[in-house]
Amino acid sequence: MALIKKVSLVSPEDSPVVLAAEVIQAGGIVVYPTETLYGIGGNALDARAIQRVRSVKKRKDHKPILVIVPTIEAVAPLVREIPAAAEVLMKTFWPGALTLVFKASETVPPELMEGSSTIGVRVPSSPLCIKLLILAGVPITSTSANISGEQPQRSIKEIKTALASGVDLYLDGGTLPESKPSTVVDVSDGLPRVLREGAISVDQIRALIPDIR
Repeated sequence: MALIKKVSLVSPEDSPVVLAAEVIQAGGIVVYPTETLYGIGGNALDARAIQRVRSVKKRKDHKPILVIVPTIEAVAPLVREIPAAAEVLMKTFWPGALTLVFKASETVPPELMEGSSTIGVRVPSSPLCIKLLILAGVPITSTSANISGEQPQRSIKEIKTALASGVDLYLDGGTLPESKPSTVVDVSDGLPRVLREGAISVDQIRALIPDIR
């Protein structure tokens, strides 16, 4: 069951999102607002687009890049399995600010994982993100729109100043309020483990999975 509200894609104000989806389909890079931070988005199944995302961020580490998808069903092609604990977390907190780390399937480009065998995925609660994902028809990278190691910026003006060249399109969602990033939970090896506490607290997760690490 898709845990998202039906979204309309026919209103005139959707035209920038339609253009952004076309840019992503063509291998381009966009900056877009999520419910937490601005993200740098590219086709998460396109190795060249992933490398462009890393270049824009000046990212030299080997950390995997998280991705967003529009529905729970869209997770299956990206992962080897969905553990029972992950299903509980998905049904409770998605759409929302929870990233789950799974064992990646063979369809996931190595450039996305950077030596890892896992992939971080979430279903966002932002209607704009959902529209963008549906229109693009592919998973989209969701790494914060800032130079690697620096603080995320909360307006397009600041982001344009901070980032290197390489972004093909900016979707301006205004100045985003101060907020925590998504909470990241690793479900790849059975017992879930919190990698980063963010918008969803460890206590909220422990209420569902008491033995979480």
